Amino acid sequence: MKAPASPLPESDDRRIRLLGFGEHSVSKSYYPELRRRLEELERFRSLLDQTGDAIFLVDVDSGRITDAAGAAGAMLRLDSPELVGRTFEDLLPIDAVCRLRGLFSGDFAAGRIETSLVRPGDLPGGNLPVEMTFRLAQGGGGPMAVIVARDVTERKKSEEALRRAEERYRGIVENAAEGIFQSTLSGRLMNVNPALASILGYESPAELMRHVKSVVDEVVASPEDRHRIRSELARYNHVKNLDVQLLTKSGTRIWGLINARRICDDAGVAERFDGSVQDVSIRKQAEQTLLRYHDELEQRVAERTEELTRINERLVHEVTIRKRAEEAAEAANRAKSDFLSMVSHEIRTPLTSVLGFAVLIQKRLGQLLAPLVEGHPRQRRQAEQVQENLGIIVAEGERLKHLINDVLDLAKLEAGKVAFTKESVDVAEVIRHVMSASVGLLQDKKVSLTTRIEGRLPEIVGDRDRLIQVLVNLVSNALKFTECGSVACRARVQGRSIVIEIVDTGIGIPEAEQHKVFEKFNQIGATLTNKPKGTGLGLAICKHIVESHGGRIFFVSKPGIGSTFTFTLPIA
Repeated sequence: MKAPASPLPESDDRRIRLLGFGEHSVSKSYYPELRRRLEELERFRSLLDQTGDAIFLVDVDSGRITDAAGAAGAMLRLDSPELVGRTFEDLLPIDAVCRLRGLFSGDFAAGRIETSLVRPGDLPGGNLPVEMTFRLAQGGGGPMAVIVARDVTERKKSEEALRRAEERYRGIVENAAEGIFQSTLSGRLMNVNPALASILGYESPAELMRHVKSVVDEVVASPEDRHRIRSELARYNHVKNLDVQLLTKSGTRIWGLINARRICDDAGVAERFDGSVQDVSIRKQAEQTLLRYHDELEQRVAERTEELTRINERLVHEVTIRKRAEEAAEAANRAKSDFLSMVSHEIRTPLTSVLGFAVLIQKRLGQLLAPLVEGHPRQRRQAEQVQENLGIIVAEGERLKHLINDVLDLAKLEAGKVAFTKESVDVAEVIRHVMSASVGLLQDKKVSLTTRIEGRLPEIVGDRDRLIQVLVNLVSNALKFTECGSVACRARVQGRSIVIEIVDTGIGIPEAEQHKVFEKFNQIGATLTNKPKGTGLGLAICKHIVESHGGRIFFVSKPGIGSTFTFTLPIA
C-alpha cells in the first residue's frame, strides 16, 4: 500500500505536476523542456529583482498592479507582494495620473515622463522623484501596462546644484562691470553680458548680437590689432591684457583691455573662445595726459636747465669779478690800515704840536693883551674875539685829535695789529673807576648816574685800558643822548660770563637806524636838529674790543623810552 501523500500547497503541487511527479503529473516527455524554461524564468525573475529600477505590471482594465519586481518594494518601502492588487494611480501625483490615463484609454501605446512616487507615510513634498517609462502590451488575460520607474534623486540633486551654479555664474556675468563674451572658433558671438553691450554703446546684449557677428572683425578697430589677437590665440591659446581700440555702435573709438582664451572639451578639442573687455579709455586719457605733461615737463626742465646754465655762467663771471673787487678792496683796506698804523705817530705828532701851541698862544696872548686893551673898549672886544677864535681852534683840534685816534684805533683793530695786554682785571674796579670819572660829563644835566654790582664779580683775563675804553664809550653815549632821567651801570655773573649793562632813559634809537648801530661812521641821532658831536666810530671800536675778548655786545632800544647796551666777558 502506498503511504498517503502529504498535503502540499497548491503552488508547489502545481510545480510538481508540471515537472512530472506525483499521481497527477503530466506526460514525462515534457519534463526536460518545462524544467529548462522554468529555470530560465526564475533566472530572469532573479535578474529583474536585482535591477535598480522599479518594474510594475498593471492591468489596464482595472488599473491595479498585478506584479512588481526590481526595486519597486525598496522605493515604496513595501514588500513586493504588498504592492500586488493596489491601484497604481494611488502611487502617483495628480499630473502623472492624467498622463497615465491616456495610456490606459488607448490614446498612445508608450510614453516617458518625469514624476514622483507617493510613498506611504511620506510628508507632503517628500515624494521620490523618478523617471518613468511605460508601454502597452497584450497579455493572456488582456492588455497590460509595463511601467518602469528609475530613481533620479541624485540626478535631480546634481541638476539642482548645476542650476544654482549656473544662476550664480549668470548673476556674476550679468552684473559684472567688465564685458564678457563667448564666441565660436571662427569669432561669431555666442553670448555676451549687458556690460559689454553698454561698453560698445548698445542697449542690450540681444541688440549687440544682432548687429555684431564677429567680435574680432567688427569690434577691434585696427587691422594690426586683429592680426595680433589671432596670432596670439593660435600660438598661445590666449590673449592677456591687450590694449586695443574698439569701435562702438556710433562709430567712435574707445580704448579697451582684452583678455581671451581658447576653451577645449574633455577630449582636448577646441570648441569656443571665452573673453572679457574692460573700458580703459579714462586710463588711456590719463596716461596720454601724463605723457604730455611729462614731455612738457622735460621740455621745461631742459629750458630751465639751459637758463640756469646761462645764469650760473653769469654768476660765475660776476662772482669772479666780485671776488677780484673784494680782493682789491681788501688789499686797499690792508694798505690803508698798514698806512694808518705806520703814520699814526707822524699824524699825531704835528696835531699835538698844533694843539699845544694853540693853547699856549691863547694863554700868552690873553696875558699880553689884557693890559693893552684896558680902557679901550673896541680893542677889548677885538681881543675877546681873538680869544674866542683861538678857543674854537683848540676845541676843533681836540675833536680832530679824537677822530684821528678813533680812526687809527679802528684801523689797527681791523688790521689785527693791536696787541692786547693779557692780565687779570678786576671788572668791579674798572666799573667804579669809569663811573666816577664820568661824573664830570654830567655838566648841568638833570641826570642821575648810578652803579649796581650784584654780588662779587670774579676777575677776568684781558686788557684793562681797552675795557675802560669800552665802558667810557657806552657811558658817554648814554649821557650824550639823555637830557634827564638816569644812566645806570649794572653788572652780574651769568653762567660762565660777566654781564655788564648800560641802561639809560634817553631818546632811544629809531627802528630804521637800529640795524646800522655798530657800523663805522654811523652816529646815533644823526637826524636830530641838535646833533651830538662824535666820530661815529665808538660803537664799532667797542664791538671789536669786546669780541676780541671772547664776548659779545648787543642792545635793546625803544624810541622815547631809552636804550640798554649789554656786553659779556668770559670768566677766566
